[in-house]
Amino acid sequence: MSGPKVVRIVTREEILEICHGHLARVDAALAEWTRIGRRNDCIDDEAVVAAQRRRDALAMLIAQDRFADLQKQAPIETEFLRDDLQQRLAKVAAEQTAARTREQRECEAASALLRALRKTGTPLDPDLEKGLERGDSAATARGFLLLGETRPVQADTYLAAKLRDDAPPASFADWARAQPAPPQDPAIDRVAARIMEIAQITDLEEEANWQSRLVEAASAPAKRRHLILDALEVETGRALTTARRRIAAIAALHATLAEAEAAGLDVGRWRADIDLAELGEIEAREAEAASSIQTHREAKAVQARRAAVLEGLSGLGYEVAEGMSTAWASEGRLVIRSAARPDYGVELSGADRFQMRPVAFDANGRGPDPARDKDAETIWCGDVTGLEQRLAALGDGLKIEKALPIGAVPLKRIEIGGADGGARIEAPVLRQRTLR
Repeated sequence: MSGPKVVRIVTREEILEICHGHLARVDAALAEWTRIGRRNDCIDDEAVVAAQRRRDALAMLIAQDRFADLQKQAPIETEFLRDDLQQRLAKVAAEQTAARTREQRECEAASALLRALRKTGTPLDPDLEKGLERGDSAATARGFLLLGETRPVQADTYLAAKLRDDAPPASFADWARAQPAPPQDPAIDRVAARIMEIAQITDLEEEANWQSRLVEAASAPAKRRHLILDALEVETGRALTTARRRIAAIAALHATLAEAEAAGLDVGRWRADIDLAELGEIEAREAEAASSIQTHREAKAVQARRAAVLEGLSGLGYEVAEGMSTAWASEGRLVIRSAARPDYGVELSGADRFQMRPVAFDANGRGPDPARDKDAETIWCGDVTGLEQRLAALGDGLKIEKALPIGAVPLKRIEIGGADGGARIEAPVLRQRTLR
């Protein structure tokens, strides 16, 4: 297959740009993981060091030219950081829920104790009474001692056995935990969990108001409790949905802006006042930034591919001149003469994919003998192999997507002017690309 060919060129610069974009997204995810984790006190220095070590290992893959491994592992690390943060936040929420339940039960026990003391007619210290009303554990311990003094001493075989065994007396917290849990409307726990989740991921001005209404609902009559909880269900549900969408949109924007910065784009206009922007504005900025990255990369990639092909053909003896890459971009095609075979050359066209075909030159209606065209196509076949090898040596790649066999189509002939039968171009040596 040595006739016209359609090839795709992948340059080292193009792959590096993609890999650095992946790494920038990992950096953004790591920063978000650290910020929210620190805020909720669910990560420690050891976890941060381990995460940074994994990030550095990904960067090392780029240094080792293991680009495919980086492109596979970077998204996995980003997803891991996101999932790990959710698990840590869920654990914190569970601990907060358990603490709230213990506190609630202690308050209920203190209230029951206060009622029992009042029934005995025992005079109560005002400070003790206020402490029991607040559910203060120290006041509750004093109240139990006072209640014990008002009751006759009774033989207690179990207690005597405990004393004989020198067992430590049970604390109030132990006693409170041992009491059966009173029935509670499941909506209370559901609303409390929502409030905790919202507070974990964003600033929450309504938290104090919601918490006070939740406390009121716990002891309110059934009708009043249902009214309070129904309103809280609607308010917290709407707020949680909004908070989740907003935090996801901000995280996506930060990741895209990190990738854009890695590509060398100015992100100032997209980053300005993110915390004050509405959700729709945040999503629009992310979409615009992503589109700009794609456009920027495509333009750079096409430029790098053209430079790579021209540099390779120059090394194979084709007359490549400075400025030809620009001419190719502006005109959409470029014809280059072979220095060893001045009657023949190659025509290049395309951007994402290149079409390369051997051509013959006619001057003033005269050109090479058509019988030589098949030999020219055979030589061009060897040149394509040589171009592929040169590109590979520089870290680039060439893949033939379509090729026609020798003689499948007549060799294209191009008319050139000039008395000497040529259209030579002053051709200074093409400058080397920056590869690393």
